[in-house]
Amino acid sequence: MTREEYLMEKFAAKQQAYGASKKAFFENPSTERIDPFKIADRLYYVGDKMVCIHLIDSGDGLILIDSGFIGATHLLVNSIWRAGFDPKNVKWIIHSHGHSDHFGASDEFSIMYGTKLAISRADADAMRRNPELFVNKTRYPFAKIPEFDLEIEDGDVFELGDVKIRCVLTPGHSDGVLSLFFEVTDNGKKYLAGMFGGAGVNAITLPYIFRNKRSENSANDMLESIEKIWNEPVVVHLGNHPYNNHTLEKREKQLKEGGNHFIAPDSWKNYLGEMKEKIKKIIEDNEKMKKEFEQI
Repeated sequence: MTREEYLMEKFAAKQQAYGASKKAFFENPSTERIDPFKIADRLYYVGDKMVCIHLIDSGDGLILIDSGFIGATHLLVNSIWRAGFDPKNVKWIIHSHGHSDHFGASDEFSIMYGTKLAISRADADAMRRNPELFVNKTRYPFAKIPEFDLEIEDGDVFELGDVKIRCVLTPGHSDGVLSLFFEVTDNGKKYLAGMFGGAGVNAITLPYIFRNKRSENSANDMLESIEKIWNEPVVVHLGNHPYNNHTLEKREKQLKEGGNHFIAPDSWKNYLGEMKEKIKKIIEDNEKMKKEFEQI
């Protein structure tokens, strides 16, 4: 068995397990629907139980951060309406990174509403190089990569209305992960909202790295990215997926106890600290896998 065959076998096994665990969602995304809710003034959650989507009212049109899974556009459109907004007013979608569970509805929004799409230049370049890697044609035969109107560089500030979103390149999960930071208010107080834009550690394991034609240094890149944003004074910690920042648990507390449980100064560093430990473990596992192959 070659090294390539070994890694692809490992990748296929992980993908099969993932598909089986999400079978109900892939067959009917409505199984993971959640009612939209307000996080802070002019900031709303419009995602589902699988992937986070946030809506910002800029005062001059709406901004979405990500657009969810392919096949779940109807959930997003419904959530935007139920949050009290018209989807046709979504002027921009900013993508945290170039994976299809984060750009799933973007092409449809572009066609239906004229929504403009933004992503990091690094991920746009990766998509141009290997477009076949970014959409699962077996699961989504008619899906395609959207065309992006803006390619963001590290440190760029995206502005719409009176909203300014600072975009920090934090590679690891993909080459072009963007972590996003912007100011929000709640009960008259200002806070920094922030999101680490790509946190799934499966993407930095050797089988995934090999299949996606990425650098074997991706895990170390993610560690460096965490150090880069470690001292951001984030108080409103937004998730990339609900498990990142305990989105669903915080919402449940809001419903039961009142108050705003997204105002949580400790959440950011607690989460990033946990991520560091997970990444270090992945680095160890990657090295063990290399040694396993040498012994075959």
